[in-house]
Amino acid sequence: MPSGRTHDLVTCALAPPVFVVAQMYGGDLLLSGVTAVAMVFAGLMFGPDLDLQSKQYQRWGPLRFIWYPYMLVISHRSRLSHGLILSTPVRILYFLIAVIVCSTTALYAQRYYLYGDQTTWMAAFNQISADLIVFWQKTDKRYLWAAFAGLWLGAAIHTLTDVLGSIAKKLWRTF
Repeated sequence: MPSGRTHDLVTCALAPPVFVVAQMYGGDLLLSGVTAVAMVFAGLMFGPDLDLQSKQYQRWGPLRFIWYPYMLVISHRSRLSHGLILSTPVRILYFLIAVIVCSTTALYAQRYYLYGDQTTWMAAFNQISADLIVFWQKTDKRYLWAAFAGLWLGAAIHTLTDVLGSIAKKLWRTF
């Protein structure tokens, strides 16, 4: 299995070609940029190794607590963490749930402790949910798809690097 540094180097080395291919495919500089930036983000901070005490996990700094439950539930190198099909949607869904829960709790605490508002946690949840629905409705879906493609590609590169690294180690041992 390659080191975190190797994963980082591969991710950064592939960012320019990903940008060029996205530009050739979509013909839009902003969409290409979103794809390439999302791919780098996935490689450095949002990839398969969030299920371990990894560089990716550590890079979240004080916000890494949101990944702790994920680390407890998801097995390393399982289909849910390293699978080419499921891993990225699982991480995105988990992250969205974590953001919604944390945002709702922060909004509830702000209203209750700072303003003395007797609102409920559910009312705060409904406000956050409504805001996310408005965001979803107003956002050009091409950019969301470009971001998803970049996140998926960054995770796929990580997984493929792991597979190629394991094969190389096995071959090296046979010689």
